[in-house]
Amino acid sequence: MKKALPSIVESTINRCLPLGDVRARAMFGGYGLYIEDVMFGLEADNLLYLKADKETEQHFIDAHCTPFTYQGKTAPVKMSYWTVPSVAADNQKEYLIWIERAVAAGKRARQKRPKKTKG
Repeated sequence: MKKALPSIVESTINRCLPLGDVRARAMFGGYGLYIEDVMFGLEADNLLYLKADKETEQHFIDAHCTPFTYQGKTAPVKMSYWTVPSVAADNQKEYLIWIERAVAAGKRARQKRPKKTKG
């Protein structure tokens, strides 16, 4: 029997449908969210975090968002995922703008990774 998705994941999928096929994949006790095989979001503890990079991080800071962090072996580790800004919570147009920024950041991150070689 397939486990039901958390409501925040279901809601994100539904709200992102205008942008294309959205998938959720279980990972590390939460879910990764993907559009076009690009991870743009992360659900953890029933919160949605969006992908950011050097180009977009300041937008999240200016919107008073908080980064996703987890406890590493010796200190907290900050990842490049930030909470969704409150301005986007009830505004679908604004929400999609932030999702598109996250997808773009995810695509840039993929381009920077070295290609995997077979064999």
